[in-house]
Amino acid sequence: MKRIKQKKITFLLPIKNRPKELLKLLKNCKKVFLNLNYFFLIIDASDKKNHLKNLKILKKYKNIKIFRQKSKGIQRGCIEGINHIKTRYASFLYDDDVMGDHITKIYMNNISKDKVFSFGYGIVKDIKETVKFKNLSSIQISKEDMISYYYGGNLQEEFKKVNLDMQVSLPVSPICTSFKTSFLYKWKNVLNSFVKKNYFRNYFFFEKEVGPDLLTFLMSVGNSKNYVNFFYPFAVKFSSHPNSISIIYGNSFLRIGYWLARICYFELKAPKDQKKRNYAYTYLISIGFFILITNLFNRFYFRNTLIEIYGLMKNKKNNFSFNYFLKIILRKFF
Repeated sequence: MKRIKQKKITFLLPIKNRPKELLKLLKNCKKVFLNLNYFFLIIDASDKKNHLKNLKILKKYKNIKIFRQKSKGIQRGCIEGINHIKTRYASFLYDDDVMGDHITKIYMNNISKDKVFSFGYGIVKDIKETVKFKNLSSIQISKEDMISYYYGGNLQEEFKKVNLDMQVSLPVSPICTSFKTSFLYKWKNVLNSFVKKNYFRNYFFFEKEVGPDLLTFLMSVGNSKNYVNFFYPFAVKFSSHPNSISIIYGNSFLRIGYWLARICYFELKAPKDQKKRNYAYTYLISIGFFILITNLFNRFYFRNTLIEIYGLMKNKKNNFSFNYFLKIILRKFF
């Protein structure tokens, strides 16, 4: 595989007070990015002591630029970083994750076929656990079908079509893919416009850091020409540890953030086909009522979830499908 000289890719890396993990990640990337022309753009929110440690580590690397983060939070740091990207392509990294041996296949695919979105998914393992990465293969999925899987469809059926009996999770992390930098500006604008409408959205997307990652996927799939390339098996290891979001917040918190991301995309680009639109709408309403039931005693969550549901129901183009609702319930609980 030839090294791409003209088409460099920038990796946005927000960090905060974990110099040891930063060093591990840089070593990991040096090992797996052999055929990639890459650049690191680090957004550092560390305190003064750890910032100095980071600077000492980064002295050994030439393809890195570091900025001090002005705002609070990973997502805001990423948005700050977008303004500093000088390359046509970009992606994201987090210092506690491990990049798979073959992930550059996905980046190369996006660079060479930028009208077809290519991505993989990650596996969650303890930060101390070592995983063995296998060579990546891919299947083509129509973009309409891929979007439908994020709104209650069954992704496993797609793999059965090509006689692959395997369990795969829906990708949500932008670490498992790459983007055009111009797309990230659009994503940033959509994100800012969505959260301005109420504090509930801002709270989950920016204060709790849940949701914007999934929105990158939904928008990228929607922008793809006819189909997408899904690479399997897993391309990245997501490290589970006491400070990871999934451990701190739990499934209930993640469910609300990802529900809001789906609402954001639905408002942006609801399916033109009325049947698919009804299915997506039904899924959103169903999850919304599930969130209401599980947050009866949390006034903030309950009230604002109700407001989001009411906003969806006001649109007369949206029709509830009771049959699809039953499918969602049966798949979720039985």
